[in-house]
Amino acid sequence: MMRSALFQSLLLITAGTYLTCSPISNLMADSTTHLAVDLYQVLHCFKENIIHSPLGTALLLGMIQLGAKGKALNEIRHALNLQGNEDSEEFSLLLQTLFSVTSEKKEFTFNLANALYLQEGFIVKEQYLHSNKEFFQAAIKLVNFQDPKACAETISTWVENKTDGKIKNIVSSEEFGPLTRLILVNAIYFKGDWKQKFRQEATHDMDFTKRDGSVIKIPMMHLQMRTKFGNCSHGLYCNNVHYQVLELPYKGKEFSLVLTLPSEDVSIEEVEKLITAQLVKDWFADIQEEDVEISLPRFKMEQTVNLQEILHSLNVTEIFNGGCDLSGITESSEIHVSKAIQKVCIEVNEDGSEAAASSSTQMAAIMSMSHNQFAANRPFLFILKHNPTGSIVFMGRLANPEIENTRRRDMESL
Repeated sequence: MMRSALFQSLLLITAGTYLTCSPISNLMADSTTHLAVDLYQVLHCFKENIIHSPLGTALLLGMIQLGAKGKALNEIRHALNLQGNEDSEEFSLLLQTLFSVTSEKKEFTFNLANALYLQEGFIVKEQYLHSNKEFFQAAIKLVNFQDPKACAETISTWVENKTDGKIKNIVSSEEFGPLTRLILVNAIYFKGDWKQKFRQEATHDMDFTKRDGSVIKIPMMHLQMRTKFGNCSHGLYCNNVHYQVLELPYKGKEFSLVLTLPSEDVSIEEVEKLITAQLVKDWFADIQEEDVEISLPRFKMEQTVNLQEILHSLNVTEIFNGGCDLSGITESSEIHVSKAIQKVCIEVNEDGSEAAASSSTQMAAIMSMSHNQFAANRPFLFILKHNPTGSIVFMGRLANPEIENTRRRDMESL
């Protein structure tokens, strides 16, 4: 009888932020940035607004990697840009640094948690469990998947606790099949205060031009501050693509939000065609302190990503096949990953006072005369980065705030 492993990523990230160049291992910065860009290049073709967590994907692939062999292992290591044993040691160092962030009291909240839910009586190798505890601080929990309702409640409660109560009922009993034996769950929660506040009284409705050229009214926040900013131009020969890059600081400066805004005569697609891991690193390194007048939409975005489809596009296919070698997990030769889901939420507002998945963004405005204007009244990209490790926690695009604001009003009316 075939045994299948349900592989599920449950993520919450609520944000506003700041970006800076990070003096960490170039190897790990390269690895996480490459994965972020690879995932983005697949996702941006599917929806107007997109968001994904490269960090969450990397952690789950890393947890599977501990039990993978042969082709399955090689595909995962290639996706993570890990080639040798030294790279694996760097990956372990990255994990230690990230988990130390979660255990320290700081000016932000960053919860990073992993868990393995095992079917009672299903034999998993002790070394696999030990390695997940050591490297990923994964909790090991026994459940009975023959009682899907109880399992759904157990997992949903765990995620709710790890995300400060912001995500509830994350899975339903329909998620589990009769052959489910193992579920890997990953929860990431981020809540940070802006270093400088967008004053609520300065927020008012303004025009936003969508990708199709139509114009809508949306709440636009305003702020004048001194921060990292750059006018960029990239392309071939005379066909240069012009855009702006801006960072917004969180208190403590350990996390950063970088925004990339095409010029008014440039489409978001033209910028996306240029994106490489090296270009993203250049954005982080090349922007300089400037006085900037900032206009930024207030928005909240929630999205579910089918990681199985995305990973297939990145040539990670073997773990989803019935004959894959996951013998490092169990002696069973009939185990594979049957499902991979990532659920992500981001919220950007003035002060984070809203209850659901709030991103507390408390700041004090610095008024200054500036010739630099960053008016995000058209589609733009955003990246949340953990500066000490170089890890990109999430990456996305806001192309149509109307979709998210309509969904938000609908949810608030329930």
